[in-house]
Amino acid sequence: MDLAGSFFAVTILIFVAFYLIWTVSHGGAGSGRAGLAVGEVAPEITAAGWVNGEPPTDLTGKVVVVNAWATWCHLCREKSPELVEIYNQFADRDDVIFIGLTTNDASVMPAIKKFLEEPGITWPNGYGATESLQKFQADYIPSVWVVSRSGKIAWNYDSPGDLESAIRKQL
Repeated sequence: MDLAGSFFAVTILIFVAFYLIWTVSHGGAGSGRAGLAVGEVAPEITAAGWVNGEPPTDLTGKVVVVNAWATWCHLCREKSPELVEIYNQFADRDDVIFIGLTTNDASVMPAIKKFLEEPGITWPNGYGATESLQKFQADYIPSVWVVSRSGKIAWNYDSPGDLESAIRKQL
């Protein structure tokens, strides 16, 4: 093996080592850790500001779908049309509330609005919601939680079944 080949092999090994160290220290590659576990009490939702209006202040007795996303997240963009489709199935109900949260702040408002407008997201979305997402333990995005009428996490990405079924189960 020549010098260039050795350098390339060592570079790859170093990259793999750093990747493994990072993934282990952040919950493991593909661990699926979806934040707060089923049965835990959902935290209060706050944000620096809101796009598409503010969510109701009293969520008691409502099924709440919380979606964590970011403007730079390609998977978030890919999943948005599916989320809009599910939202539309429940849009006429007063007892199902969708809330989006992002850590993106007002400095990237054009990107936030574009992210929401492209797939047709019309429900309230909080920006600058770092504190709320930390309380939801959102280590990965996209993340979605279904909060039961009693205010506890009823479903997350680690749960069996799909989002639509999880919402229907809470009604």
